[in-house]
Amino acid sequence: MANSDQEQLPATFNPKSTALTPYQRGELSPLDMWYRELRQIPKLDREEEARLTKKWAEEKDLQAAQSLLLGNLHAVAAIAREYRHFGLPEMDLIQEGTIGLMKAIHRFDPSRGFRLMTYASWWVRAAIHDYILKSWSIVKMGTNKMQRRVFAGLKKAKHAIAAIEGRLDEEVANEYGITEQEFQNIASSFLQRDVSLDSESEEGGSTMVMALPSPELPPEEQVLNADWASHQQGLLHQAMQKLSDRDRLIIQRRHLSEEPDTLKDLAEELGISIERVRQLEARAMKKLKASLT
Repeated sequence: MANSDQEQLPATFNPKSTALTPYQRGELSPLDMWYRELRQIPKLDREEEARLTKKWAEEKDLQAAQSLLLGNLHAVAAIAREYRHFGLPEMDLIQEGTIGLMKAIHRFDPSRGFRLMTYASWWVRAAIHDYILKSWSIVKMGTNKMQRRVFAGLKKAKHAIAAIEGRLDEEVANEYGITEQEFQNIASSFLQRDVSLDSESEEGGSTMVMALPSPELPPEEQVLNADWASHQQGLLHQAMQKLSDRDRLIIQRRHLSEEPDTLKDLAEELGISIERVRQLEARAMKKLKASLT
């Protein structure tokens, strides 16, 4: 479900054509309008769902897939509401969950005998989990398997208490096979939100960005670094003078140029084999290292 469709889904459901009729924006918020239209969409009973899933599985009928999607949006919305405490727009959570539902419909096997949402709920939650993990911080966190497991577990009351209050953290950490500190480190990364650098500091009077250190080095360090660079450049120049003209050319063209030459380029220019250029380069580098140490 693309972002451009966010304000039109779900649209009014027509049982005969399963067509989507866009809802005109009014005074209600987009989310309120979405829920108002959602209430007009009937839920699917077991028999109708079985008919549609079979038609999709056997004939790849797009209208059947659309009806399955619309008929299960109520469940997607219910799951998405469970994640509102993460502070992300509920409409975005629903949209990501709908993407998960679409994937589930594509893979669902009706011959197994259970309802679509029994299978699809995992896909819906997985899509929402991935969205929250990617959106939770501007500075992207690593999302390895353990972090995903801890994140998914934060929905459980015991796990949330362990993460927020520090109680039961040993018991919960043991479930994951990690230490209490490791659990707290992972969980805390999900429970902290980004802070704008333009917001006032706790002391007040100035923004947080004003307290950041300058990216530039202090003047005395800049002078020291410049002197050291000049010294190193002088040593390199002296060492290069000890090489033969051919060796010096090879080093300059292979290591001191913005666009280094290939061994083949130098071999053709010097009229020698590629292997000979490699040998001369290795010998010259060895001489340079000896002169600089």
